[in-house]
Amino acid sequence: MIDARSLRAVLIALARQDIANYVMFSAALNEIAALRETVRGLDPTFSEVLEDRRKQSQEDTREVVSQTLQLLRELVQRLEDGEVC
Repeated sequence: MIDARSLRAVLIALARQDIANYVMFSAALNEIAALRETVRGLDPTFSEVLEDRRKQSQEDTREVVSQTLQLLRELVQRLEDGEVC
C-alpha cells in the first residue's frame, strides 16, 4: 500500500506535469491561431481548404483518438474503483 507521503509526491509531480502540459498546449494554440490568421489574410480560399483538411484529419485520427480516450477512461475507472493502489 502507498503511504500518504508517497501519494502526495505523486500528486505533486502530476500537478507540475499538468502545468507544463497546459503551458505547452496554450503556446501551441497561440501559434496555430497566429498562423491561421496569417494564411487567411493571404489566401481567400483558406477557410474552405482548412475545413476540408480538418474533416480529413478528424477522419484519419478518429480510431486512435477513440482508443486513447477509452484507455484513459478505463484507467480513471480503475483508480476510482480502488483497483490500483
